[in-house]
Amino acid sequence: MSAAAPARDLSRFAINQITTPSLDLRAAVEMYARARVGGIGVWMQYLEGMSGAAARHLIRDAGLFVPCLCTSAWVNLTDKAAYGAALDENRRRLDLAADIGAATLVVVPGGLATGETDIAAARCRVEDALGELLPHARATGVALGLEPLHPMYAAERSCLNTFAHCLDLVERLGAGTGIVADVYHCWWDADFAAGLRRAGPERILSFHLCDWLTPTRDVYQDRGMVGDGVIDIAFYRQVLDEIGYDGPFEVEIFSKLDWWLRDPQETTSISVERCAPFVAPRQVRL
Repeated sequence: MSAAAPARDLSRFAINQITTPSLDLRAAVEMYARARVGGIGVWMQYLEGMSGAAARHLIRDAGLFVPCLCTSAWVNLTDKAAYGAALDENRRRLDLAADIGAATLVVVPGGLATGETDIAAARCRVEDALGELLPHARATGVALGLEPLHPMYAAERSCLNTFAHCLDLVERLGAGTGIVADVYHCWWDADFAAGLRRAGPERILSFHLCDWLTPTRDVYQDRGMVGDGVIDIAFYRQVLDEIGYDGPFEVEIFSKLDWWLRDPQETTSISVERCAPFVAPRQVRL
């Protein structure tokens, strides 16, 4: 009789809800819990019609943690009334994140304002907006998680595009901020590993897993399943171990041409199988 396979420790591992977008929150929670993962990354649209308290009880009763709520409302606006409304909406989202037990609100601030060509000015406005939101974030206990997005998103979705830029902001803003690092957005950056080391474990709030396909058929929604692309995920896990990172890992896959078309059970099961080697607790050497 062959020996039984050792049990996998998935306590640090969460499935980001966008990986199985056809599931509502209740169905996702139930499926991820059956897969014995540790947590669920929640998206705003799946909380519609449900109070934060109800969502928190649903998630906690299933034994899951919430590494993040995705995402912030765009703040990179030049119209004063719209800007003020965006700040209010983000305060509401911080409150909601606290209600559901999320540790982080993922910040996606928007790209250039309509008709704008000055990306430096856009980035200054984002920093000012984060500074205005920071007191509320600190009061709720929910961190503002700056996620560097690939430069292809700079004009439309986010003008925060390199790990170094986001870390500079985190260092200037201080407590209540941190980095959400996603290999899809950062793997190409020659300074990514150095940035992880510079950040240290205390500034990295969550680490997102997926892969970069070659060729990529749609740069926005054709992420690969872990192991199907060109990213050296094992190397980045090694770097995280070296710096003492003990935070969560999330698989997050936007895939309108493949994984979103599959049965969510299949996507969930394969996500667990592929990610398991990279999400186990850090081995402490004595």
